[in-house]
Amino acid sequence: MKRLNRYVLTEHIAPFFFAFFIITFLLVIEMVPKIVDHVIDKDLSLSVVLELVGLNLAWMLALSVPMSVLVATLMAFGRLTADFEVTAMKASGVNLLRVIIPLLIAASILAAGMVHFNDVVLPDLNKRARLLWGDISAMRPTLVFRSGAFVSDIPGYLVLVNKIDHLTSRVDGVHITDSKDPAKPRIVSADWGYLKMTEQGTNMNFTLHDGEIYSLDINEPEKDRKVSFETYVINVSDARSELVRTDSDFRNDREMPIDQMQQKVDVAAATIVPFRRRINDNLEERIGRLMGPSLQFRGPDSLNDIEAWKFVSDEVATLKREVDRNRQQVLGQMKTVNRYSLEIHKKYSIPAASLAFILLGAPLGIVFRRGGMGMAIAISILLFIVYWAFLIGGEDLADRGIVSPFWAMWSANFLLAGIGIYLLYIVVTEKPILFFLGLGGRR
Repeated sequence: MKRLNRYVLTEHIAPFFFAFFIITFLLVIEMVPKIVDHVIDKDLSLSVVLELVGLNLAWMLALSVPMSVLVATLMAFGRLTADFEVTAMKASGVNLLRVIIPLLIAASILAAGMVHFNDVVLPDLNKRARLLWGDISAMRPTLVFRSGAFVSDIPGYLVLVNKIDHLTSRVDGVHITDSKDPAKPRIVSADWGYLKMTEQGTNMNFTLHDGEIYSLDINEPEKDRKVSFETYVINVSDARSELVRTDSDFRNDREMPIDQMQQKVDVAAATIVPFRRRINDNLEERIGRLMGPSLQFRGPDSLNDIEAWKFVSDEVATLKREVDRNRQQVLGQMKTVNRYSLEIHKKYSIPAASLAFILLGAPLGIVFRRGGMGMAIAISILLFIVYWAFLIGGEDLADRGIVSPFWAMWSANFLLAGIGIYLLYIVVTEKPILFFLGLGGRR
């Protein structure tokens, strides 16, 4: 039996790594256009490009590993069935469930490793990737210009260049709107000019030739004027020409380890308690005043119907305002609890999907028999789309407070695992898929 376990595990290794590299490669290819734009516009070095790709590989690995498990399981059991090895196992009295147990153990070890990766490694790499993207976006404003496209990256300026030569930094047909003072904007139009970086790349210099300056006054239009020039220089400060690395202590929910997010959840949950207590106290106090043996109010000992109604209406309106104010605080803290709880469960549920994919992939591979890569990938993509749709939909429902973060992140795992267990029962007992409806005979 140990030899059989090793044999079945070995059958999964090659398909797993093959699928892993293919899926990761496809995810990398998806982000290539964005990186290419930065390489061309910002003149990034090869080392920075490779660092950018490497940092973004982290979240790709978190997705590609469970999907690779599914592809490998489909391919391995499909090949074993096509070569009648599954039939031989059954004829030898080997229960298929006994064959799957070592795979579940291996998937559990892999899932535990991915949980550690998601908790320890992924948050830091996500933070570094975000900071690097921000630093790249802030560098070389002169190189984000494209012919015939408006550029609004420079604070206070809107720039349109009809033609630009990135090698010589010559620009033709330049139109610059200076809106630093919204009440008195200026429009500079020039036939040609040059762009260059000064002060060690922290300032940008526009040297324009043969143009006009239109000075407008929104409040006093009679002061509008036009001036022609042969040479005009515009200096823009704090414009980075080189990549400047920055750092920040701020972390969003995808850049925090589990314990740090749990602290956020605990603080938010503890903050909810006094607001709820305050709501209850307000309700008890106001209702007690209204429903008590005598109304407590300032004024004469007796009120007519109109005055009594106004008094009650004012009390109810005050109560509603106080309850709504505290309720908004509770809802705000609940959103914080849900947001961080979702990320905590996500760090566990996505790696745990490997177990569900084993339970589902094994019987599917046997049912479809021919375990080609094309069929395995097609089924895997379909199942992963369903899985991801459940995650996205569950996250949206959890944000709205309709479902709990636990069910939002784990329902897809339970569903696929449940379907897998049912299909395993069908395969082991050789019953028709819809046997519970009394349809079909024995296979």
